[in-house]
Amino acid sequence: MDIRAEQVAVRLGGRTIIENIDLEVSNRQFVGIVGPNGSGKSTFLKTIYRALKPSGGSVWLDGRPMDQVSLRESARMLGVMTQMSTLNFDFRVEEVVLMGRTPHKKLMEQDGAEDYRLAHEALEKTGMAEYADRKFNTLSGGERQRVLMARALTQQPRAMILDEPTNHLDIQYQLQLLQTVRALDIEIFAAMHDLNLALAYCDKIYVMSQGHIVASGPPVQVLTAALIRQVFHVEALITDMPQLGRKNIVFLSA
Repeated sequence: MDIRAEQVAVRLGGRTIIENIDLEVSNRQFVGIVGPNGSGKSTFLKTIYRALKPSGGSVWLDGRPMDQVSLRESARMLGVMTQMSTLNFDFRVEEVVLMGRTPHKKLMEQDGAEDYRLAHEALEKTGMAEYADRKFNTLSGGERQRVLMARALTQQPRAMILDEPTNHLDIQYQLQLLQTVRALDIEIFAAMHDLNLALAYCDKIYVMSQGHIVASGPPVQVLTAALIRQVFHVEALITDMPQLGRKNIVFLSA
């Protein structure tokens, strides 16, 4: 499924947050967007999953302008996992995960055997099966994050939008989560905080700075020491890791 942005801009409180963003996610690629805090990554993602309406430009979903796609249809097509939020569901974990089936159901339709099967499968994939009967609001931040990923997986989307999905997660679960979504073989668009994870998992990245895209392409080509210095204001050494078939970034100083 193709996701495309053309000259997207967002103004909030009379201030331009992002401007003239052109971007495409297609061909079942894992596409990352990286940049410092405050660069506009999350704001831009919100225009894709319709939490914000662009003040300029347009977003296209599967070849159609977003405003011609119903909210229900886009909810079926796009799975969304936001940053760890203040959601304080007074529900059991299983109930939260089953919410992912909502876009596929008629009004007042009850959950069926297939819905439960998909929910339990997603909980297994995220390592949360044993927590199915726990209350969501008793979980740690990392556990909540994994439940929200399970909810997104249960939705069976055609593409996924992830806003810094590895926040609050231990290293083991960071890798497990990214391996899980990559194995879905659908379009993935993710705001990434860890540049080494972007190198390891992304087919293509976009780099944001002060509300603009300043570079794009394969991570190994884009994430140079010069770009990291320019955008992130730190010195870095890029090293080859032939045993892993990729490069690694070592940060040296501010």
